[in-house]
Amino acid sequence: MKTQQVEFLVIGGGPGGTPAAMALAAAGKSVMLVEKGPGLGGTCLFEGCIPSKIFRESARRLREIKQAGQFGLCLPTQDVTVNWSAVLQRKRSILQHRNEAAQHKTTQLPTLQTVFGNCKLLSPRSAIIESDTEITDGQTLLVTFEKAILATGSVPFIPPIRGSDLPRVHDSKSILNIDHIPQRLVIIGGGPVGVELGQVFHTLGSEVSLLEAAPHILGPVDEELSRHLQQRMSDDGINIQTSCKVRAILTTGQNVFVEYSSKGETKQHKLADTVLMVTGRQPNVSGLGLENTAVQYDKHGLKVNDTLETDETGIYAVGDIIGQPMFAHWATAQGLALTRHLLAQPVIFPDTKTNSAVIFSEPEIGIAGLSERQAKQAGINVQVARYDFKHDARAQITGSADGLLKIVFDADSRKVVGVHIMVEGAGELMGEAALLIKAAVPIEAIAAAIHPHPTLTESFAMAVRNVMAQHTAASKTAGHH
Repeated sequence: MKTQQVEFLVIGGGPGGTPAAMALAAAGKSVMLVEKGPGLGGTCLFEGCIPSKIFRESARRLREIKQAGQFGLCLPTQDVTVNWSAVLQRKRSILQHRNEAAQHKTTQLPTLQTVFGNCKLLSPRSAIIESDTEITDGQTLLVTFEKAILATGSVPFIPPIRGSDLPRVHDSKSILNIDHIPQRLVIIGGGPVGVELGQVFHTLGSEVSLLEAAPHILGPVDEELSRHLQQRMSDDGINIQTSCKVRAILTTGQNVFVEYSSKGETKQHKLADTVLMVTGRQPNVSGLGLENTAVQYDKHGLKVNDTLETDETGIYAVGDIIGQPMFAHWATAQGLALTRHLLAQPVIFPDTKTNSAVIFSEPEIGIAGLSERQAKQAGINVQVARYDFKHDARAQITGSADGLLKIVFDADSRKVVGVHIMVEGAGELMGEAALLIKAAVPIEAIAAAIHPHPTLTESFAMAVRNVMAQHTAASKTAGHH
């Protein structure tokens, strides 16, 4: 057995662990980064964000072709076929390129070693790595360390439903490698992944049904936006059943039956050739050796303090392994903040009140900061500036004027605390939204900023000008009495 000593051991080469390991190595620290998967990038690159958006892009292009007539384009034929194997090949190519680029970056740092293999903690300051890379010469490697960062992410949570292990039942990982476009797809779970992939496969030609246990899809999203999207999906031909409980998945010849009850009614069935279960994720702690440390955790994630340190002094954790919110960019923000803390540099750790996220539905939904409900619960004197994209020049030009912007602000301080957008292109607006919230910008400053025309970004200024005009009018009216 080979042995090695490092200052920092980072377990997990995803969007949380990799940036942290690189930042520590860039500061001259000796770092070992261990990843058990095929490359660097984690769930986001190999099993999540990137592959699903590659599928979405193919679906988007197909939808644009079908809508070409609205833009005065007469195509030779409307019968555009999808070469699914070419879509999968494009996915593999992009993933390979991004993985190679990430690995190349790590090789530029002389004090960073990347090892591909399984890592298990033996004690609070040692771990064993089983790998067949050059560093270990195929031997088991015993590594001792001063501090460790756990960044092993999360795995799909599959509830104990009979038949969930059938070959035609997929999770969010396996569906991304499916070798055909399903004819009939039943999706169990109406969260972001279920909604995104449901719309993608529907556009690509699948007959899609979506079953959700809650009263409406996309639970954490602003309710007005989520209900609008749910209606849009239904109008497009996606069958959505809410407030329903899945009881079993039964095989029948080449197909499966999904047995469920809706709103307390008697049993109902959905016939499908493919089932996708996207019912949330759980922290990936299996085989990590946490029992050999004082690290505490439950089904929601590892317990950490304000500086992301676990109950075991010197062992820290970032990203999905410590629970919600589970986003790649959130893990990166935590990893980089933790690095500054470990290097004794000034740091402000990420606050969920200033996080942002995008749901790549059709149209996209962008979320930053607090919802209207959360702001009220926090005791804020809430006011909301609104803008309907049906009035927006850019949205009209692109043929995607179905959408809404809501800017939640404190009526006393006038500062923005939340931004919620539903419009195709919302993802590209979230940079401004995140900055408004992080910098606590007052709405008057948004109105004064000159936004270019015609762009979707104008919506920010238009929304706050509307509410400022109403405020001015109300003040004048009050002055007459």
